[in-house]
Amino acid sequence: MYPSKLFRSCLFTALLSTAPALAQTATMTVPGMGQVVAGDGAKQTLKCGGDAVTVSGSRNRITLSGSCTQVVVNGDNNVIVAATVGQIVVNGRANTVSWQKAMKGTRPMQRVTGSGNKLFKR
Repeated sequence: MYPSKLFRSCLFTALLSTAPALAQTATMTVPGMGQVVAGDGAKQTLKCGGDAVTVSGSRNRITLSGSCTQVVVNGDNNVIVAATVGQIVVNGRANTVSWQKAMKGTRPMQRVTGSGNKLFKR
């Protein structure tokens, strides 16, 4: 015996309401801009091949290997861990960007707007 349509509908609605929200992100390469991650809640590792990376959205956790000429962060509560970086630009609040090595000198060039952002060498 099959459950009624009403029972199936209620069960489906209950499952949807208890399911965790899925990350809604897109990652693409844009000529002249490098790699772009747009959306919320992404957790991924990208390889910088001497390109720029832009992360736009919130609650993203991005690890960058290789050398990034520029890392741009737009949004809130993003965590970016970079191996080697030349310039860091942060627009938003409560973002954290760490790097292991600067392309030139002891620290990358930095431009930060917003509040509660943290940039540091790890």
